[in-house]
Amino acid sequence: MKRSRWWSIEVIGMVSATDIAVGLIAWAFSVHLPLVYTVLGLGGWLLPTLELIGHRRNRQVYVELAHNMANYLITVYAIGGLFGTIITVFLAGLLPIFTNIAGALLWPVWGGIAIAFGVAIALPFIGFYYRSFGRVSPVKHVAIGYGMAIALTVIPAMFRLVFAFINYPAGVEVFKDETSIVGFTLGINWSQVFLNPTYIPLFLATLFGAIAMTGVLMNSIFGWRYAVDRSEYRLTGYRISNWVSLVFGVLYAVFAGLYLYEVYLYSPPTVAWSIFGKPPAYLPSSLYPVYEPTMMLTGVFYMDVALGAILLILITLSLKFINRPISALKLVLVLLLMVSAEVMNGLAHLPYAIVPPPLSAVPVLVKAYGLQFTLQVADTLKVSTLLTPPQLNALLQLVSVEPGLLYGSLVVFAFFNALLLYIIYAALSWKWVPPQVIRLRNRDRPP
Repeated sequence: MKRSRWWSIEVIGMVSATDIAVGLIAWAFSVHLPLVYTVLGLGGWLLPTLELIGHRRNRQVYVELAHNMANYLITVYAIGGLFGTIITVFLAGLLPIFTNIAGALLWPVWGGIAIAFGVAIALPFIGFYYRSFGRVSPVKHVAIGYGMAIALTVIPAMFRLVFAFINYPAGVEVFKDETSIVGFTLGINWSQVFLNPTYIPLFLATLFGAIAMTGVLMNSIFGWRYAVDRSEYRLTGYRISNWVSLVFGVLYAVFAGLYLYEVYLYSPPTVAWSIFGKPPAYLPSSLYPVYEPTMMLTGVFYMDVALGAILLILITLSLKFINRPISALKLVLVLLLMVSAEVMNGLAHLPYAIVPPPLSAVPVLVKAYGLQFTLQVADTLKVSTLLTPPQLNALLQLVSVEPGLLYGSLVVFAFFNALLLYIIYAALSWKWVPPQVIRLRNRDRPP
């Protein structure tokens, strides 16, 4: 026990308050994003499209697929939304100045629109879509499905605008303000916000990536279940989801590449430097200390490229045959790719929570307020500056005294993630059977 305690103290001694804050937020994102990606992929566009094709081709199995997959939306939407709330609480509690800066500027976007659509519009749409199966005409039900798709798509469209703002603060103006606790205030020109060059590629990569990831998850689970349930339902779902994952996976790769290209050109050099491993060619060496990243994520970037290539090969192989080990491997790899790509995009900003003014804005700030003020703005936007260290340092001291808290939290984290993976599997693999069919089966079963 003594050795265990000293080991814990040594580990805690190497962990800073910034590491804890970033780690908590990264974990919440890692849980939140697979859920909302699949909700967007399924409820966004796949389900109403499957239903429409089924009615037009008179293929009931397509409608049955849409009905059964709607169970997933009912199962996980609340869990995904819960972790979205957790992320917000983390940001407000751990990085209050960041929340103040980003929230005050973009509240109409991520609060007034995204949250309103997520809670007040999309959630009732999901419930109405699920409960109205067979109770309204096919045309009306498909229309309800596409209304649900539009409502769900508005949510990432707005939140991705916030991410684009963090990448490249388009339309943001800095004003010196002696009364502010940080020495400056920010204004925003809304006519320029939506012209952010990183926004459209990021949003489209998110949308196509969500549909592709959902296709891979469906394909993996249908392929795994087909070994014990060789039904037309499983086979049809497997084939459709395989083509969905292939087509939209290619589209995702195209727009993710375009997004990285725009980041390299327009974002302050910290992000590109972190991802690609060296400073951009246009960055003067005199500014290296300002824009140098905390973490070099080149290894993660190349791992993601390799994961994408492996998934492409496995998806292509799945067009020819159904294999259980391949299905299981795709399930794990697609989640790893999505989570690592998102976390890489977030961590690439370190040491900044919001990247400092882009290189083109530096001469303007220097001319207006001087070099010292410009450096002050950059320094204020660092994660370590935006934190509330006393509370986090108290947490560090508590864990160093009671190392069991550290072990317990790691066990809980591991258990929760395993449970979440099972929920994804169970919700996508469950085949709904009407109650009357169950009664008929029980009646015909021998005593």
